[in-house]
Order: sequence, then structure tokens, then C-alpha cells
Amino acid sequence: MRIKKKYKNEYLLTSFEDKIWVRNFTQKAIFPVDINHLLDPDFKIILDNEIQNNILQIEKIDAANFVFPKCVIVSDGYKFEEKQSMLAKLPKDVTILGVNDALKKWNAQRAMNFFVVNNPYKECLNLLPTKHSYYPRCIISTRTYHKFPGQYRGYLYKYSPTAQENYECSKAESLYKVDDYRNPICACINLSYHFQVKKLLLFCCDESFENQRPGAEQLDNKLWHYPQHRIAHNIIDANLYWLKEAGVEVKNHSSGPNFSHATYISEEDMCDFFQGIK
Repeated sequence: MRIKKKYKNEYLLTSFEDKIWVRNFTQKAIFPVDINHLLDPDFKIILDNEIQNNILQIEKIDAANFVFPKCVIVSDGYKFEEKQSMLAKLPKDVTILGVNDALKKWNAQRAMNFFVVNNPYKECLNLLPTKHSYYPRCIISTRTYHKFPGQYRGYLYKYSPTAQENYECSKAESLYKVDDYRNPICACINLSYHFQVKKLLLFCCDESFENQRPGAEQLDNKLWHYPQHRIAHNIIDANLYWLKEAGVEVKNHSSGPNFSHATYISEEDMCDFFQGIK
């Protein structure tokens, strides 16, 4: 594990191969800076999205003062459509943050509290549901594809991503920035911290599949994923490190590689995990 300091921020290196530095987003009174260059070479796309989204009268999530001590981040990973019925069994005070195609495939017989989106490309529109008309509250990055807000039929909030050291669009005031690494699961981890989470569960937060495909890597559980999914997994895991250092208990019910900073939990134990917190 390698940690370094720069601009008064702390950064954890995901691996010497990936070379992604994940900022300690729990530090107080520090101007946040992302020292990676993950926006390259999409500056023009990102800038256009930010300018157009900032024109819209969308409420800032950092001004809403939400408090959610129990959160679950729900993606559409391996066997999500079979497993999502488990979510209806969770205590009613557990806040569900959906990402990726989870909303499109939603049939969980309970509410998704927020859908979180930060895809800057027009493919973002593919996340919109086509087989149902359920639209929960949505939290978008200001860098989200600028035509998405106009086509989303639910209430919208927005967050401002942490500035990259060689790029910052807006100087707008905000109570906090969100380190999202262009990944909605990372955005949810950061947001949950600002929601004062005490217990966090990752549910189907993987990109695994059963049969071998060209360029895929096999996992210990005999499933497969692509190398870019491993990089994303490592970035998520590094974010969980900082969350755990801040005293948050984190569990995982997903089918990807094991997390170093989130213990796997069975379906039978998920409800018990959220007990003891009010």
C-alpha cells in the first residue's frame, strides 16, 4: 500500500500497474484535487456538458442536507435480475442508490431512493428505462451528457465533481465535491459519506459473466471480466479504504473479484447487517 500527499491531500495508489491515485475524500477543510488525468482527451465533451448542465435550474445535492445512515449501492452485475428481489427484504430505512442499468432492469418491489448518473457520452441515454415508467429521484454529475436531464422524467439533483489538476470548469460554490473517477459506484461511495452513512452494502457491483470471451480474465470464482473492469474494481476498493478509515462498516454482495476493504456477505445476513443503526 502506497500513500502520498500533494496539495495537502492524501492519495492511495490502487496498484503499480494501474497507477491511479484515489484521494482521501473524508479530509476536512482541504481544497480537493484529483491528480489523475482521467478526463483526457475528452475535455471538449466534458466542458460542453458542464456549461449546459450548469445553466439548468437543478438543485445541488450538497445543499439538500440528507442524512442516510444505512445505504446500499445497487448495480446490475451478475444475476442481478434474479437477485434483486432480495432488496425488498431489507429494512425500510435502508437508502438504495442505483447505478448503471439497475433502473432499466428494476423490478425489486420497493423504491430506489436515488439513481446516480455520470456518463458524459450520448450512450448515457441508454440508461433510461424502456419497459417501465418508474423514475426515482436522480443525482447527476455536472459532467453528465447534457441531453440526459431533459429526457429524465423524475426529480433531479446535481453534484460537482472534484477538479482535476489540469482541468476545472466551474468555480461555483458547493459544500463538497465528489470524487467519482468517471464511475457511478465511486460517486455513490463519496455521496454516501456526505450522507453520514454508518453501514454501506455493495449489491451486484460487478461486471462479471460466465463464459470466456476474447481478452477476458478469469476470476477466482470461475467467472470472467475484462481488464478495464479490474481497474475499476481497484478504484472502487481504494475508495472503500478511505470510507473504512472514517469508521464506516462496509459489506459486499457481488460476484466480481474480492474487495480488500469490504467483506462478502450472504443474502441471509444482509438484513442483520443493517440492525443496530438508527
